[in-house]
Amino acid sequence: MDRERREGRLGQTKVYVGKFFRIFKNEKDWKGIVFAVIVTLLLSLVLGDTMFLKKEGTRSGFFAIVSAGIWIGIFNSIQTVCRERQIIKREHRTGLHMSAYVGAHVICQGIICAVQALLMTFIYGLFMDFPDKGLVTGSFYADFYITMLLILFSSDMLGLAVSSLVKSTTAAMTVMPFLLIIQLIFSGSIFPITGNARIISDLTVSKWGQRVLCIESDMNEIPSELLDSEIEMFESIEGVEELMDLLPDKLTDDIHTAVERFLHDYTYRRIYEYKAELVYRRWGYLLAFAAAYALIAAISLEFIDRDKR
Repeated sequence: MDRERREGRLGQTKVYVGKFFRIFKNEKDWKGIVFAVIVTLLLSLVLGDTMFLKKEGTRSGFFAIVSAGIWIGIFNSIQTVCRERQIIKREHRTGLHMSAYVGAHVICQGIICAVQALLMTFIYGLFMDFPDKGLVTGSFYADFYITMLLILFSSDMLGLAVSSLVKSTTAAMTVMPFLLIIQLIFSGSIFPITGNARIISDLTVSKWGQRVLCIESDMNEIPSELLDSEIEMFESIEGVEELMDLLPDKLTDDIHTAVERFLHDYTYRRIYEYKAELVYRRWGYLLAFAAAYALIAAISLEFIDRDKR
């Protein structure tokens, strides 16, 4: 009996994968890929000359890239379930397994995200001077692609979960801006996150997506405008400048290095350490988010027969 159920689920998954790709073609859902390309081109035109030159500009650029990725990912799936809710309810009563249905969506959306991430990586690479070396794979292009894929996919699964919970496509599109606002506010990039707000921040794709991109780019070794201005301000203090003129050149250089190191360590963030294990851990977080959202979608749809909508 268990074997028959497993085979039934697998067979249903295959059927629905084919169905979803036909819908993707006939309903022109491929416009989402075009949309991703357009957004990426616009961002590349704005950010291309500022990325990887200064720490502040690079971090802000990654925030914009991650935010766009989340938007695109949610947009991929936010209407996929709710627009055919009545059909799902009818088919569930005739034997549809929701795990197979959601699994088919996971496969199809994963392929769509893989294509989008590939195109986005290619376009960003054309306009930006990517680092020569990658931390994990040896290629920054490959590291960047994996991260963008996980950002898109986890956001896509968030959209799928919401689409499984809401009443209609109108409700889904109403909820979408709130999801984006939460991702932006609690990312830690715009406002400092303290207290209980950290719990929400830890559950956002934006926080971990940006952090992993900053790690992969070796953020802490990129020159900082803030650091340079602080050093210049310190050395221009009356008395300090005169003292530096009196000291031997070697000692002056040592003091300058010590001050630079102190200010660097003061503004240095361990979360951006150039370590592969930090990248793996954050990739794991994004995968966990995707799995959790897919599970929420499957569980919510199991109760669709009780739905009076």
